[in-house]
Amino acid sequence: MNNTELLQKQFAAISKAGNDVTLRSDNARAFVMDVVNSQSTLQKLPPYFAKSATGAIDKLGVKKRTLRQHQGTSTTPVGTDIAQETTVPYTLSPLYIDAWIENSNVFYTAQTRGQDVRQALTTLMQQQFGADLQDLAFNGDTDSADPFIKLKNGFIKQAKANAAVKVNGAALPTISELTEKVVGAFDNKYLNSEFMWHMSLKTSTHYVAEIQNRNTVLGDSAVVDGKLTNIAGFAVEIVDSMVDDVILFTPCANLTPVFGYEVSMQTAAADSNSVAKQATYHFLLTSADFVIREVKAIGIVTVTP
Repeated sequence: MNNTELLQKQFAAISKAGNDVTLRSDNARAFVMDVVNSQSTLQKLPPYFAKSATGAIDKLGVKKRTLRQHQGTSTTPVGTDIAQETTVPYTLSPLYIDAWIENSNVFYTAQTRGQDVRQALTTLMQQQFGADLQDLAFNGDTDSADPFIKLKNGFIKQAKANAAVKVNGAALPTISELTEKVVGAFDNKYLNSEFMWHMSLKTSTHYVAEIQNRNTVLGDSAVVDGKLTNIAGFAVEIVDSMVDDVILFTPCANLTPVFGYEVSMQTAAADSNSVAKQATYHFLLTSADFVIREVKAIGIVTVTP
């Protein structure tokens, strides 16, 4: 049996009857991590796996200046709590993706990656789910008329309401203004070297053009191979699908996607629709929320023309 015949046999076994699978918690976690790792920015945001639909996560941050001098038997055990005592709530929402995947795409993916058919189907679903998840994580807005965007409030919507530092203007601020009005406005207790500028590719090109149009080279930003990599000593993260003219300034650790432990996958049995489309129907269900763990450690720049 050659490779093509083997793939066809695997595909027939999957599509001749419905496949409905709920993954165990450890497998579900591994599946979600594969989804997360399929996206360049999402994989940098530390996920939290929740055991219940609602709950709370410890706020981000570590108390400073907790060291004390040891005085032998005279030492008083104060017992400083390293973690912040307060928490931030989350509420998981069930999210699903369904798709018709063309048979030819499945075979191509399986052959080129050395996967079996089920692996190929899973990979295609994970990539699509990951792209949508990153989009929703940043751009979600329950007040939007868009049926996708209104699913959950994302980091931008939450930051507009609660960020410690907010800068709004008729146009994007200059690099000098970002340094002064954003970085300079933070309480030193929360500002650290892990902060990053999160922005869309188009927004980053605005600052690339500003740097290129300067008469003299200044050390407050950096462009490498035509890409903006640094502003005011802080790295720049280009976020695919993020809306333009918005900038978030915060550590990646402050932006937390929360996931449930249950993942359900189903492949519909072959029917006349599948034959006509030369495709199979797939359904993936899990739950998620997006949480800013410390609002005092995030800044947002917006534009109101």
